[in-house]
Amino acid sequence: MFKYFLLFVLLTIFASSCLHNKLRYIVNEDEITGKVTEYPNKPPDYFIKQKDILYIKITSGNEELNKLLNIEMNQISTANNIEGNPFYLNGLNVDDSGRVVIPVIGKFQVSGKKLNEVEAMIQKSLDERMNNTDVKVSLVSFNLTFIGEFMSQGKFTVMQDNINILDAIGLAGGMTDYGNKENVLILRKMEGGTKTFKLDLTDRALLTSQQFYLMPDDIIIAEPLKNKSFQLGVRDYTLILTTITSTLTMFLLIATLVN
Repeated sequence: MFKYFLLFVLLTIFASSCLHNKLRYIVNEDEITGKVTEYPNKPPDYFIKQKDILYIKITSGNEELNKLLNIEMNQISTANNIEGNPFYLNGLNVDDSGRVVIPVIGKFQVSGKKLNEVEAMIQKSLDERMNNTDVKVSLVSFNLTFIGEFMSQGKFTVMQDNINILDAIGLAGGMTDYGNKENVLILRKMEGGTKTFKLDLTDRALLTSQQFYLMPDDIIIAEPLKNKSFQLGVRDYTLILTTITSTLTMFLLIATLVN
């Protein structure tokens, strides 16, 4: 009996040590403490497309204009707020023609342009009419969906035009202890279909990969470890054995004190 118990303990220790390596992100066993290593990587440019929602904030030295813009924008954005996401409340839709309509200011063709290009275009139009204006354009339709071994599953909205996979997973609270960090599947919507690719979150080469950054509407799926069922079984049996051992120890201690 003791032989089988010892074998079970050894298997438990071995399984725990194997699981330890799979719990870590961006593993590099050879890295030296205090040494700084750089991993250059530039976020990809995001080009605005139809159906995107932009937050466009225009401020000026004219308080009446500011008030008018805020009222008009809120009226339009509330009417367009189909999904009920609070980030959309001050957003303006890019229509099917690739244009965005800014109340009082006019219409602008934004499809295929970067956010800073749209800012410059609107700023130029305002400078031709008035002084002391400032424009800020942000993307508020950057949605990510998390499925599988994440602490929080579901859809999350990012108030920016780029985010990397590690920051994104942080939004979902990280992966569970049973998530396979070597096998994370990304589903990305493309024109005419969907493309897929897998990421290894333990590989430090990911930091310089083009796949390090996500795109709007990406779906991130965390696969479970193949030995998840075994690990759960080991945890349950370990708890049972611990309970039995503690109970036996207590009875032996009582018996010793009574005698």
